[in-house]
Amino acid sequence: MNPASVLGFAQAAGRLVSGDGAVERALRQGRAVLVLVALDAGAATVRRFQHLCSAAGVPWIHWGRKAAFGSWLGQRPRAVVAVCDPHFARLLKEAIGEGETS
Repeated sequence: MNPASVLGFAQAAGRLVSGDGAVERALRQGRAVLVLVALDAGAATVRRFQHLCSAAGVPWIHWGRKAAFGSWLGQRPRAVVAVCDPHFARLLKEAIGEGETS
């Protein structure tokens, strides 16, 4: 299965959040299971979500592009996306081959 399909299914199931604020809330509330940070996200955004994920004990993958995330989700470009379901997180990791995980 390709990553776009997994993200689309997760979104349709209500198990995906996107955008800085929504992802940060999901991390703080303990709902996020996996976070994707776009390769073209700003350095400050990467550092911020690296820290937030580390503090929450949530793995993150530095992968994809903002425009692709937005396009796949029917949104404007998104720098960060969080999957809030372990099944979808596993499928997404398999689809992208793990990427650069922390």
